[in-house]
Amino acid sequence: MAALALVVLPSASAHSAAASSTPAPKNLRGFLLRPDESVTHTFSRTPAFAWAPVRAARCYQFELATTKAFTENSLVWTNVDYKVGSRATCDAKGLRVPAASIDVALPWFTGQPSALYAHVRAIGAKGVSNWSAPFGFDMRWNNVASPLPAQPGLMRWTPVSGATGYDVWLTDVGHIFSATTNVADQREQYTLHPFASMTSTVHWRVRAVRRLYGKIPSGLPAVSYGPWSSVYTSTNPRFATGKLELVTSLSDRVSDAHAQQPHELMPGFSFRGNIGLNGSQAFLFRVYVTTDRDCVNVVFRGPAVGGPGYAPRTAGPLKLPATESDLTDAAAGEVLPMSKGDEGVPTVGADFAPFVTNEAVKGLKEGADTSGTSADKSQLVKGAKVDLPDTGFPTTRYYWTVVPVDAFTSEDGKGFEYRDLELPQDACAAGRVQSFSKASEPVVIADGGAPYLSGMTPKGRLLAAARRSPSVYGSAVIAWRPAVAALQYEVQWSRTKYPWNAVGSKTTFATSAVLDLSPGRWFYRVRGLNPDRIGKPQMTWSAPVAVRVASPTFTIVKS
Repeated sequence: MAALALVVLPSASAHSAAASSTPAPKNLRGFLLRPDESVTHTFSRTPAFAWAPVRAARCYQFELATTKAFTENSLVWTNVDYKVGSRATCDAKGLRVPAASIDVALPWFTGQPSALYAHVRAIGAKGVSNWSAPFGFDMRWNNVASPLPAQPGLMRWTPVSGATGYDVWLTDVGHIFSATTNVADQREQYTLHPFASMTSTVHWRVRAVRRLYGKIPSGLPAVSYGPWSSVYTSTNPRFATGKLELVTSLSDRVSDAHAQQPHELMPGFSFRGNIGLNGSQAFLFRVYVTTDRDCVNVVFRGPAVGGPGYAPRTAGPLKLPATESDLTDAAAGEVLPMSKGDEGVPTVGADFAPFVTNEAVKGLKEGADTSGTSADKSQLVKGAKVDLPDTGFPTTRYYWTVVPVDAFTSEDGKGFEYRDLELPQDACAAGRVQSFSKASEPVVIADGGAPYLSGMTPKGRLLAAARRSPSVYGSAVIAWRPAVAALQYEVQWSRTKYPWNAVGSKTTFATSAVLDLSPGRWFYRVRGLNPDRIGKPQMTWSAPVAVRVASPTFTIVKS
């Protein structure tokens, strides 16, 4: 008696392979872009996995764990349904191609000999195979941040691949704070004491932070860190008095009044002087970002800071002095503490309207983590939004200005409130305005014309695409290079390139995905998502890539 089984037809020898017990998969390895990469056991971001196809395999089951024993409590990812037992069936969770993509942003950690292990088994006409030999690997950073040229009062460094943020350590004052961009200000040194003994030389260190996203088992670290850098030194000139003027905006790019480069990361802002429009001197300043050159429609408000520069943080602003005694202590050189929420005192605009800065961490439960690295959503109900959406460079831009801020006795006479001395629109009308653009680069999903795509060939081999519009049998495994500032990715597929009509989509925390598409010609595209942005998190789409999915091939195998 014969049974009809759906298999990818590798060759005529498939009949004899199906007649014997199903062999265990071999050559399991991890990869980032293509399965034919040189085998490595260290990755800075979550890899995809591939193995040699098993002839007559109907599907595969794959597991990732923190131990070679693959005990249920050590599993990081599995497509085995343990709620009904370790059954070996080709249900909807079964992998139809000898590759797997894991929707988890794995943390950096290493083991002896490895921190993580993967294995796979095949399900064929004769049942389930043994599990393959485990593939062990570590998650580790590729580089340590190194300093980049900056402006007075600012620090800037090279981005680290795989990082979701950074911790900055001001070693002279013992403050550690968090940021999502690659630039930070020196507000601790400058605020209310901008004298040379505090500001001329600033020592700092930086480390990459990697937050884990996706469903993870209990016990796997939610946050991991790269090593602290060496001690870097910033040398600042004496604080410049005079007319308040704008200098530049800088992150991974630098823009000023004469040259524009779109920023992929949220920039910091450099300015100089301390005399406002009415001729009075100030030692606190607030940056505003608007969508119009008149500086009326505000989309970002920074906290009041001292010094000639400002860069957004996710750990909250400094707690400004609330009383005369506090102000005296700060003026004598005492460094202000970091606040868990807003600036700690009432803050109003020049029109006396109260507001909350973008650095304010709102909705915190008592005792919650305010370091900016907590992945516990139950703690952080609503966090700081310190990044901006893309603009259509070069035509659409943001506009920024800085206004002086001063302390005034509150209405009840018991303390201070901090008030802007100018409206942003007045500062911009007087010429104190510059523009900048935010523009994420398209996600890179191809190299030299050939996409980072793998799939089964008619001969039953898993191969990487070698031409612009590849053909595959069954599922396609796609990958892409990480986008700057993206914490998640969206993949869409359409039958037509133009007009684009998304038939389906998926989101993933990895930089790879498996597309289970029906036979025919398809197009797919990928974009990053950045939840730290104000408003929509969507970044720029990649160019669409065409792929043809061939119809399945049938053969008769003996039962």
